[in-house]
Amino acid sequence: MIADDIVFIFNKLTSQNNPILSITLNNTNCKTAQELRFNLTNRLFNKIHKDYKQTPEIINYLFVIEYPTKVSMGNLIPESCKPHTHIILETTLPINIIEYYIQSTFRNVDVYIENITKRDDKYNYANYLTKQINILTDDNYNYKIAI
Repeated sequence: MIADDIVFIFNKLTSQNNPILSITLNNTNCKTAQELRFNLTNRLFNKIHKDYKQTPEIINYLFVIEYPTKVSMGNLIPESCKPHTHIILETTLPINIIEYYIQSTFRNVDVYIENITKRDDKYNYANYLTKQINILTDDNYNYKIAI
């Protein structure tokens, strides 16, 4: 059910006529999925929504929190169990604004941002987001779509 929810929201976000960013955040210094989810929802996205509430800017998101591949495989001892996140962001804000908010929320985070709006293979990304389905819980993802 979680995978279906993630795929549905991904398809809803990417079917709009606005830019779509794929963002990966590593080294957030969050030790648990719950801590990372709190920082993403309450500190990052709520701050952006609050700052742009009275503007026509669009800020819709889906994020999935993952653990290192060795953790999801279950049979290898990982060097670290710190979670990282993949974010799909439908937004009309410029990338440098998004990166500013990310850097303000997570100090010394590794950020990778790619505009996937015109990629033909972006729908394969939904499968990528659900690759750790065997260890995903409700704490591992969140989304917000303002209509």
